[in-house]
Amino acid sequence: MRPIRCVLDSNLLFAAMVLWLSLWGAGQLWPTSYWFEVRSVSAGPAVAQKAVPMVVDRSINQPFYGTWHVTVRRWSENGWFNYCTAWGTATYEAEATLPKELTLDWWTSGGCPVLDAGRYSISTSWRVDPDFPLVPIKTVSIESNIFEVTP
Repeated sequence: MRPIRCVLDSNLLFAAMVLWLSLWGAGQLWPTSYWFEVRSVSAGPAVAQKAVPMVVDRSINQPFYGTWHVTVRRWSENGWFNYCTAWGTATYEAEATLPKELTLDWWTSGGCPVLDAGRYSISTSWRVDPDFPLVPIKTVSIESNIFEVTP
């Protein structure tokens, strides 16, 4: 069997293929943290039908367009179940800051404004759509603490 290089019409084509594969591989390995990092998400404690306070430690390192998805899960005797979900799209800017009094209502863009009494957890995922050729869509996901909402 002849080597692949012999099958190619020229050394230039071979070099172009190696370069393209190298760039593609670099794009696959490009870290999501180049755009966005989330170190922690915590919520509660809270009172039923009142705002649920949150604390989030995140950094937007480079501007990007992305989508977000939040699932609030509630504990029952049968295990965790989805209590409410919210999602949306946004343009994330490096200068953007979170509100000083961050709440679940803001975090879910009004999708889960208040909660009933119980134990909860919040799952949040972001999809980063890089504006670079050969760099695939990246995702970041994080789970909050388990928190109580009292009557």
